[in-house]
Amino acid sequence: NWAFSDVRQGRVLTKVPDSSSQALTCAQFHPDGLIFGTGTKDSVIKIWDLKERTNVANFQGHSGAITSISFSENGTLTPGSVSVSGLLDTWKCEVRDFGHLGSVSGLWTPGNVRSLCFDHSGTYLAVAGTDVRVYLCKQWQELKVFNDHTALATGVRFGQNGTFVASTSMDRSLKIFGL
Repeated sequence: NWAFSDVRQGRVLTKVPDSSSQALTCAQFHPDGLIFGTGTKDSVIKIWDLKERTNVANFQGHSGAITSISFSENGTLTPGSVSVSGLLDTWKCEVRDFGHLGSVSGLWTPGNVRSLCFDHSGTYLAVAGTDVRVYLCKQWQELKVFNDHTALATGVRFGQNGTFVASTSMDRSLKIFGL
């Protein structure tokens, strides 16, 4: 199941059952607010129509649990997803137009990626794992590597106008890197 709750009132607003028996491992809203993506332990990305509360697309191709999903902020690109296998997949995911665009492997070590995030324009992708990396999406060119954390980086987000990247880590720190 996944659910939306009113935190202030402590009540569940809506609860949506998922027919699979696998645990959900991550989730992300599409920028238009109409689509919701979930990753599962059994390597499936599920896209949900929030108004209808229905599963409208499933993406397979990973091996291992999905560790992160990120939709590009402009909403015209794709969600990127990464699993414990280290494979990055990109998907076409506009309001009623879904499909697989491609996969990229070899950018990082399998088992170490914990978070990914597109910048506002959908041009750059930041990835957190054993280090923090920033890629130019179309060419998958590595632009920056930040090795300042002393443990696995678990979260990454672009700052305002993509001028910096913030990351969190198992070393219990938050780091901010200028771009």
